[in-house]
Amino acid sequence: MRIWAVALNTFKETIRNRILLNILFFAIGLILLSLVVGEWSMYQQVKVIKDFGLSAMSIFGLLIAVFIGIRLMVQELEQKTIYLIISKPIRRWEFVLGKYLGLSITLALNVLLMSLALWGASYLMEGYIDWSLTPAIILLYVEILLVVAFSMLFSSFMMPTVSAIATLMIFIVGHLSDFLMEFIALYPDKGYHWLLNAIYHVAPNLEKLNLKIAVVEDLPYDSSVLTFGLLYGFSYILILLIITAIVFERKDLK
Repeated sequence: MRIWAVALNTFKETIRNRILLNILFFAIGLILLSLVVGEWSMYQQVKVIKDFGLSAMSIFGLLIAVFIGIRLMVQELEQKTIYLIISKPIRRWEFVLGKYLGLSITLALNVLLMSLALWGASYLMEGYIDWSLTPAIILLYVEILLVVAFSMLFSSFMMPTVSAIATLMIFIVGHLSDFLMEFIALYPDKGYHWLLNAIYHVAPNLEKLNLKIAVVEDLPYDSSVLTFGLLYGFSYILILLIITAIVFERKDLK
């Protein structure tokens, strides 16, 4: 009940955030703009719209994670509202989980609105709603949740700017994980491979949550890819939340 109270309050705070609304409106506008971009590509209009729309959702999901996810924890400390909260009968891990759940609900609403815009754009081109985009959108949402979990972890012990840079690096490296292993295989004599290996095993492989190419190109894929992606993403999120709760528990707020 206490977790839900924090989550509901977080949802109300974030849904009124002007930065969030600006990002959302801009993302929806960009998705609809894909209709125009699609017209520039001969015989590939539908694919361009879907690819453009899913990419826009991913990028703006990252922006929301950076600007809103990091701000959540920092704002509580700057405005000193955290002192009032921890003085009440609520555990710090409950506070962390409540904050994350509240932001997750906000992100779910944003992803839904962006998805409606993408489906609408696709409908205008094809004359029907392409539900095959749904698995890619679901995993994209999990990816955003994972990046948000990292942003909350970083902001619990880093300065806001450093947290934003670290979150951005996680996003970039996460989509280059397979490339790192290919690079190591191609150049096995490099002395810094230990660092690349460490990065590969610590950073999440976000390509495991990427079905964009498959759904855009209508490529066959096993349904287990979606199941594995969900298990992989939520397992990683759970670990990050546990670490964040531990860090926050040991943080001196007096």
